[in-house]
Amino acid sequence: MKIVDITKDTLISAQKEGFTVLITKFNSDPLNPTWIFDKVEKDKIESSKKILSENYQLCYSIKEAIMTVDSRPFIGKLQLNN
Repeated sequence: MKIVDITKDTLISAQKEGFTVLITKFNSDPLNPTWIFDKVEKDKIESSKKILSENYQLCYSIKEAIMTVDSRPFIGKLQLNN
């Protein structure tokens, strides 16, 4: 397990590997969250956001994150399972 910053390059690499979303880990510190990549079918991303929000988790589309990370960087770190 490796903890890294969330960068545009990291997001692009994850997208190339087939990941579609960034999700905060369950019970993650809201002021310094730990994020993970996951693979969710594109047509189910919005419903996943709703389900995860019920557990106080956040879910962002990697596609959207790539477009906005430069102007709105993520707080917290990314956990990679390498």
